[in-house]
This record gives sequence, C-alpha cells and structure tokens, in this order.
Amino acid sequence: MYKEKSPLEKIQGMTVWVYDNSLGNSSNGGLSSYKTTLEIGKDIEIVEGAYEGIVVAKPIGNPPEGHIGWMAGGCFVSTSDSRWSDAIEHMMGHRFYGAIPLHDRSESQELYDRMWN
Repeated sequence: MYKEKSPLEKIQGMTVWVYDNSLGNSSNGGLSSYKTTLEIGKDIEIVEGAYEGIVVAKPIGNPPEGHIGWMAGGCFVSTSDSRWSDAIEHMMGHRFYGAIPLHDRSESQELYDRMWN
C-alpha cells in the first residue's frame, strides 16, 4: 500500500538557491561562501529556529573543530517549487512563500567573545 510522503520528506534532494548579500559574504567560510545552490538532505537540513514559528536551514553535521555555531551569516535559501512552501508551511503552521535564513556561519570561541564582549 502506498503511503503519502510528508511535506518534509517531499523536499529531500531538492535543490535550493543561496541568496547572498551583494556587499560580500559574512558566513566566515560557511557553505554560502563557495556554493550558489544547496541540496536538502545532502548539504543542509530544514529545522525549527530558536523561537516558535521560525524555520531555518543549517548545514548537516557539526561546525568545524573548535568552532561554535551554527548561526546566521546573512544569506537565505529558497526555490520556486511549491513543495518548498508546503514544507515550510507544515513547520510554521501558516502559509508561507519566500526564503528562510541560512545558518551556515560558525566562529571560534575567541572570535565570538571578541565580537560580543
């Protein structure tokens, strides 16, 4: 018997575009610094953000050794495929169309402390 895939399962393997800042990349060497497209399930995963109703994309795996992260680096990801909007709507609980933040920045603890203290 055929089981219908969930909206999140339907976007696995989908290619999304990286929307970068025209003033320069701020990901500190993250995926967006050297890729213009990413594959969901291979390069990134779509997860709930730190606050209710927020959805973000983040690299699969841990930040580089000695780094903390993942955090926003100023880029966004999206695609025009309607399955994308359906998946984000499924996670957020309301209709959505557009891009979500890409949290591909990581920093050493020393850099983080210097920037925030």
